[in-house]
Amino acid sequence: MNQTVMSGNLTADIETRTVGEQHLSKFTLACNQGEKTVFIPVEAWNQDHLQKFIRKGSRVLVSGALRQDQWESKEGERRSRILLNAYQVEFLDAAPAKETPPRNRPPRGNRRAA
Repeated sequence: MNQTVMSGNLTADIETRTVGEQHLSKFTLACNQGEKTVFIPVEAWNQDHLQKFIRKGSRVLVSGALRQDQWESKEGERRSRILLNAYQVEFLDAAPAKETPPRNRPPRGNRRAA
């Protein structure tokens, strides 16, 4: 079973692009591990709404599966990286407060006792 849950902060704004008929959102998650910080690349397919609600520094909880990418560099060296393929991204920061118009208050000053 390949199920991973991580929480952390986005290191930069989300990059979203269209791939065929699907949307790919990419970001990096900074997760604290004691006194160290681990940086995990994240890919979220068909979750293009994320870009509207979270930005650099936003705290999120990401559920998904780990995947290993492997490739060969131009110099012929073998490279690999682990990334998180996100199924669900939950926002952990409080929603921005809605601006409320000021209430109509009676003027202060001379008040009469009833």
